[in-house]
Amino acid sequence: MSDKRFVSRSLEEIARYLEISEKNRFKSLAYLKAARKVEDLGTDVVTFVESGEVERTPGIGKAIGPIIVELVRTGQSRYLEELRKQYPAGIFDLMEVEGLGLRKIGMLYENLSIGTLEELESACRTGRLAALPGFGKKTEEKILRSIENVRTRERRYLLPTALEIGESLVSRLRSVVGVEAAEISGSLRRRLEIASDIEIVLSAKDSSDVFETLLKTQFLDGGEIVDPRTMRGRVRNDVPVILHRSRPDEFGSTLLFSTGSAEFVAEIIRRGSERGLQVTARGIKKGPQRLRATSESDIFEALDLPMLVPELRETIEWLDRPEGLDRLVHVDALRGTFHAHTTYSDGRSTLYEMLDAARDRGFEYIGISDHSKTASYARGLTEDRVDEQQSEIEKLRPSFPELTIFKGTEADILQNGEMDYEPDTMRKFDFVIASVHSRFKTPIDEMTSRIIRALENPFVTFLGHLTGRLLLSRPGYEIHYDQVFEAAAQNGVIIEINGNPHRLELDWRLMQRALAAGVIFSINPDAHSVESLGNVLSGSWAARKGGVRSEQIFNTLPAPEVAAHFARRKSRAEARSAPRRSLPRAN
Repeated sequence: MSDKRFVSRSLEEIARYLEISEKNRFKSLAYLKAARKVEDLGTDVVTFVESGEVERTPGIGKAIGPIIVELVRTGQSRYLEELRKQYPAGIFDLMEVEGLGLRKIGMLYENLSIGTLEELESACRTGRLAALPGFGKKTEEKILRSIENVRTRERRYLLPTALEIGESLVSRLRSVVGVEAAEISGSLRRRLEIASDIEIVLSAKDSSDVFETLLKTQFLDGGEIVDPRTMRGRVRNDVPVILHRSRPDEFGSTLLFSTGSAEFVAEIIRRGSERGLQVTARGIKKGPQRLRATSESDIFEALDLPMLVPELRETIEWLDRPEGLDRLVHVDALRGTFHAHTTYSDGRSTLYEMLDAARDRGFEYIGISDHSKTASYARGLTEDRVDEQQSEIEKLRPSFPELTIFKGTEADILQNGEMDYEPDTMRKFDFVIASVHSRFKTPIDEMTSRIIRALENPFVTFLGHLTGRLLLSRPGYEIHYDQVFEAAAQNGVIIEINGNPHRLELDWRLMQRALAAGVIFSINPDAHSVESLGNVLSGSWAARKGGVRSEQIFNTLPAPEVAAHFARRKSRAEARSAPRRSLPRAN
């Protein structure tokens, strides 16, 4: 494992354990600082390690440097593993409880051996918590209410977070003696935006004692063999993992059954039965005869069904709609993207760094779109700073001859539906992303009208993150979707599929409704750093899950066509916003 995100998150995890256990918080902060340093590297982490500069880099040093080297070269850290063993699995679940930070969690564990929600609840109900300094009866009552809220939310993880862990596990599994193949399955393979666990299918011969091997090596925290084909446990003292074992000739059927939703799997079984086939996770039978099920395609072929990609196995609707599924959008089809922030507003990377990263990714074009002036919390650009930024873009163009740079903004939709820049300012931009960033509790009819009025503004090119939702944190505001889709289509406004893992909207469940209304999409990263330009990948997952084809995505177009589209819209907008001359009165 050698990517910056993996190394950074491992350092962050060490910092969490240290904040629980250490009296001196500076040690924890040192690891957090090193994690940020790794994230902000201008090169890949493998090159950084091989350069020999790790320990001499400010913010890392001789204590943390060897840990980074070990993470890059071995995919693990002995120090981190030792820290994990000191605490019960799931101790970080306590962070979900309102009012409990890491230091308080450390105090609870040190004084009352509390490491789980159940133990915390018991301590509250028996009055033991109130006896600790800094706690009390009211705190106990507040914590009990918060525990109930935590349990209703379940243990859930954003897709990229869980996928990163799952891919690391698969890589380790493939090196285990007796394992012939291993693949992620379950909701992660379907690219569902929220994961509650990680499922993996591994292929091993009948004679293999692979589960026993995994138990002995403590591959999973608290691992247990549920049955000969299933093993459960956790990783990182937190994330639930389910391992499914199959024989090599059953790998395809096991993978298919553990990947599809319950609805999808039930439909596969039903359609098999109609054909006189018994389809199970262990393969296909026709009477006493066992049919080949080494790969998933064997099963689809046996049922005379289109080979559906995993993203489309959430429901059964695509089983009878094979047209165009071979043209589902792929991240490699994106020639460029929009919705990228810089240090001019709330981005963490400079304008030059964002352009350089876009070029390195092979983009033909990039649309820079810092926040507008109403977003003061994000250092939104005043009119003077718009001119300053656009002047720098012009100075940088010669340094990026292969990259078309579009000047844009993410402008706030005000409460009355107007944009927070006047037409004289908006005509300076090649494109405008209109987004709601305030007053999320506006009633549904008013919010719908607010957005539709913005869509009718001739300078608006894109509609940003449609409902403002933040997954696992904040529900989106309510709107009448079909009215908004119709207005976007009528006004030629592109709706973005926001690839930020915390957003991932337009929700994939709504994409076909939007397409039916005539909407065109753009997959945008909502990038605030060079690393988060990679959010176009998770955006493409959402689009594929919604059944969206490449030709339905605006930023699969080449740069000249994008530029021509922007120029046409801008020309029409300027014509519509130009003041009308009064006709001379007849004498």
